[in-house]
Amino acid sequence: MNDCSVLVPAIGLGLFCLRLLPWRTLRSAANKPTPAPTSWPRVSIVVPARNEEHNIPLLLRSLAHLDYPNYEVVVVDDRSTDRTAAVIAEFGEFADSANVRMVAGVERPTDIRWGGKQWACVQGAAAATGDLLLFTDADTVHEPDSLRRAVAAIQASGAGLLSCLPFHENPQLWERLLGPFQLLILALTAPFAPPKPGRVFVIGQYLLFSREAYEQIGGHSAVASDFAEDLPLANRALRLGLGVEVYRGAPLFRVRMYASLGEFIKGWRRNFRSGFIYASPLAGLDATLMIVGITGGVQFCPKALAIMLLAGLFTSWRQRAIGRFQMIGAFLWPLSLGLFCWATLLAIWDLVFKREMIWKGRSYSPSP
Repeated sequence: MNDCSVLVPAIGLGLFCLRLLPWRTLRSAANKPTPAPTSWPRVSIVVPARNEEHNIPLLLRSLAHLDYPNYEVVVVDDRSTDRTAAVIAEFGEFADSANVRMVAGVERPTDIRWGGKQWACVQGAAAATGDLLLFTDADTVHEPDSLRRAVAAIQASGAGLLSCLPFHENPQLWERLLGPFQLLILALTAPFAPPKPGRVFVIGQYLLFSREAYEQIGGHSAVASDFAEDLPLANRALRLGLGVEVYRGAPLFRVRMYASLGEFIKGWRRNFRSGFIYASPLAGLDATLMIVGITGGVQFCPKALAIMLLAGLFTSWRQRAIGRFQMIGAFLWPLSLGLFCWATLLAIWDLVFKREMIWKGRSYSPSP
């Protein structure tokens, strides 16, 4: 193939790299440690938990060892059908220092279409006593100094909401090969760029609010009928001028989101379905450009192969910051991009045909 144009692939790769470079972190001023507050505000850690008997012990043990002087843990048992409630109760009895309280969730109201997680978080927030509210998922494991770092960061920034990049545990081989998938999602949400409505990075596994900002947003009640809660809450915060900050230091928590490839596709199908509603109109163009960049335009001339090589090297470098990924996965982009496109098509299918969604044994119908 003699005629090989690499202009568009080069632009796509440039966009991909620029979105993933932590410019503000790389500046010398940003490398200075965040000053500790003069006093540590009380933090309420709210955990919605439905059928999490296997995950909740690891989470509670990590929360019990947080190096923070003033916090409580409020776990909402979201009408679990397994031993989740019993595990929480047993832990609370033997770890009083963690100040663990369980709230027995009640059935969702029927006046509006409530998401299960949103309803659980509303109940947890009502029982919380903290000046700051941290909503975190049952499948996370928190670093001992994570809460100190997060509180110092949100107070220094003056933001109403702080989130952070997850660190993926990836115990199985197939997970360790999907670095390009995870980085492409991050590049589309631009965690290192100034956030704005339609392009903001937050993750529901770690949402730290000032109570004032949470109440001004309207709490989880304001996004009751959304399929996911994180992006809607962040967009509301931005529109109200409350500020959204992404923590850029060492990982605050570790996670394994999905235990099988089937769960992975089902989960991201749901996440994309919600994300499309709040994404910028240019998100589709961004995704196409970046995929063309990663693949070199699927051309096999020397210039295009050089672009693919650069994309693989950049990916293998950046993926180390977000999880335990293998270098070879950075060059096996057909696997990651194939899964990305498949989950995207499924989500579009669901949106167009207004398909019902089943999640954790519950049925969710789209809004009329």
